Amino acid sequence: MKSSQCATFVAGLLAILGEKKPTVLHYRQITSLSKYREGGSMGMNWNNNPLSDIKKNLRSNMNNARNALTNVQREQWSSEAICHMTQKLESMRINNFLVYISFRSELNTRSLIQWGWNQGLQVLVPRCDPNDYSMDIHPLQDWDELASGSYGIEEPNPLRTSALGHEYVPEVIIVPGLAYDRLGGRLGYGRGYYDRLHERLQPYVDHKRAPILMGLGYEMQVVNKVPMDRHDAKLDILVTENGIVNCEKESNHGIDSFQ
Repeated sequence: MKSSQCATFVAGLLAILGEKKPTVLHYRQITSLSKYREGGSMGMNWNNNPLSDIKKNLRSNMNNARNALTNVQREQWSSEAICHMTQKLESMRINNFLVYISFRSELNTRSLIQWGWNQGLQVLVPRCDPNDYSMDIHPLQDWDELASGSYGIEEPNPLRTSALGHEYVPEVIIVPGLAYDRLGGRLGYGRGYYDRLHERLQPYVDHKRAPILMGLGYEMQVVNKVPMDRHDAKLDILVTENGIVNCEKESNHGIDSFQ
């Protein structure tokens, strides 16, 4: 699917889902957020701060920056990023993918979910347990299978759709985040849901065909280097409105990658 066709397709899906048609903006017009795209340290000296403090400050800065985006910016960049994501998933010839349900200022995934249904793919979504920060995987076949869950985020209603077994391994896992880098680094929200999922799946992973961990976000969330602990799972692919980054080609380090 060509880029122009993809943009038209996603815009149509957003219209069906009740979203406003985005207005095109040029990235160079958005100058107020440029400092968040230059330098992963966000002006901090990593050598003089505990890693947890660095992560906390970066989360706060990036959350504020993302929340400051206008609805038009979020709609436009979401549409363009989803175009890139669908093209990548089509080329991978997968049968299923796990994707987050977007919340607040996160990149909108609703058109991606609708696309998956239209393609006949099994769309999987997470349900979080705030008691132990674990995550169950549920198939999603319709919007009415969702209900408000942990943290006010829409999640699969267990009365409508049953969780898959803990041994079930998705082919692709699409994760949200507050900050990313092109080497596979990702900064989440600090509760470790996806890192625990990564650890839980390891006994069941066929490492010849391990699940692909894909980050999905706005280009303004990309920094030079995200602070990472050893237990933090690294991305294989990063997708933004600017395109697709193969993180494995950028870096062969990352001992905690899915692959």
